[in-house]
Amino acid sequence: MKASITSTNQVVEMKDLQGRAYTARVWEGESEGGVKFTAYIPTVQVARDADNSVFERELSEHVAPRADTMRAIDMRFVL
Repeated sequence: MKASITSTNQVVEMKDLQGRAYTARVWEGESEGGVKFTAYIPTVQVARDADNSVFERELSEHVAPRADTMRAIDMRFVL
């Protein structure tokens, strides 16, 4: 699967299977087939030896989430 994702300015608190809380940034995505989805991403990492200055600058850019993104999480899709 290939998809494009866009970082939003929304950060949410989630819980793992043991009930431990963690924060995740909300990202809006669209698959190559045009299916829109929401991703909750707690960590983003680049290769250790890569020049990540451009990546860090781009990672700090956020948009306001769409109204449909702010709906409740469908637990069928939570890992």
